[in-house]
Amino acid sequence: MAKTFFFILLMISTLSSIFAQNSRDVDNSSKTSSQNKKSVKVFKSGFKTQKESKEEYENRMKQVAKDKKKSIKILKKPQYSDKSYFGHKRPPKKRPLSKRKLCKVCGIVH
Repeated sequence: MAKTFFFILLMISTLSSIFAQNSRDVDNSSKTSSQNKKSVKVFKSGFKTQKESKEEYENRMKQVAKDKKKSIKILKKPQYSDKSYFGHKRPPKKRPLSKRKLCKVCGIVH
């Protein structure tokens, strides 16, 4: 029983190695045609004049400057600039020592 199982396993392994694809078997004609297709690049933007692309660049730069101003304006709020807020929207209450508890937002007891 064990000998037949071993023999069948040996036959399967030899057959799979015979029919396995070798890297040398692949013909080069299919590779050249796919390489030619890949070498032609199509741009999504299409054809644009230099003036149009310059205008798009300026519009992007204006949007970036606008976003930076907005973020700076937000960071000037006391929630972000004042250290006593500890990341809260409003400054945390200072409770008496007996009623203080651990804060879930900042991890400080107050």
